Amino acid sequence: MLKLKKNTVKGRGFLTPTFLFAWAAAFECLCVGLPGTASDHLLAQADTDLSIADAKKYMITLINRDRKANGLKEVTGDETAERAGNLHSDEMAKLGYLSHWNILGRKPDQRYCAAGGTGFVMENGHLEFSGFSSGGEEEGGGGEFSLDADAKVSKKTIEGIETGFINEQPPNDGHRRNILDPDHTKVGIGLSVAKKGDSQRLACVQEFVHDYGKVEISAQSVNVGDSFVVKGSLDPGLTLQSVDLFRDELPKPMTLKELEETYSYGPPEQRITTYFPGAPAAVDALSVTSNAGRQEFSCRFDTDKALWKPGLYYVYVWARPGDPGRKTNLVVASKTIEVR
Repeated sequence: MLKLKKNTVKGRGFLTPTFLFAWAAAFECLCVGLPGTASDHLLAQADTDLSIADAKKYMITLINRDRKANGLKEVTGDETAERAGNLHSDEMAKLGYLSHWNILGRKPDQRYCAAGGTGFVMENGHLEFSGFSSGGEEEGGGGEFSLDADAKVSKKTIEGIETGFINEQPPNDGHRRNILDPDHTKVGIGLSVAKKGDSQRLACVQEFVHDYGKVEISAQSVNVGDSFVVKGSLDPGLTLQSVDLFRDELPKPMTLKELEETYSYGPPEQRITTYFPGAPAAVDALSVTSNAGRQEFSCRFDTDKALWKPGLYYVYVWARPGDPGRKTNLVVASKTIEVR
């Protein structure tokens, strides 16, 4: 019996408009569930096989155990992030690849936005397989792997994934830093099992979320020459710092070989513009108001045919926390839009 695990650290770094903030992200394991009595009961059980739903809850219990041990607040389950994570873990389990990109060439930000996400997401991921069929294009005949929604997952498997992440050592500790990021408030777990004969694959992703308000975009795709609007409401105590626009190439379908060769991901290198509230350049584009103790904003982007070209555009929303002791800004949301 062959049993292999595939683990890769997927890192990302980014500077705020004030060049003070950096983040690290990872990719190797995910699960979702809600902390509380049911999860505490799962933690106390002897080793046993769990349903996929209970295995997700157990993973969140372990995540919160590790966060509490490091003096951090617990995260709660996020249905939207779970939905996005499940779509990705389903595909990885069926096709046998491990990547932050999916078969359409879409990265976590775009997949999370497409699922209805209104915050900011950072991804961990994991893939393992057992039996005689491993992955992807190297497999012979015998049919395709099929998802098994009724599969059981052992507690030891979930513990092994989380332990592998949290025991990482610098500088290769992207998963650990993602789990222990103090700015995370929620997490969505994607957990999938696919089988073919006596072979099985298990894919897991953790989609950590910043939930500090609600930011939405008017469209997922527009044509050059059209306009789109990003608007949102920030939690009390937060003040809008800036709205940044970046450009990347449009996503393209990827082969399994190309997916396996991917590694880190992050924001595009090409920054198009930054709007600061009250700055002359933002007067016609960005408006900010107050409503019941919350800042609300609306930012309009006109895709001028003379200046814009097709691509995947990222809009990052940054805020200043009310804590006077904090020296860095907070990324509230990342929205993506395809301009064609």
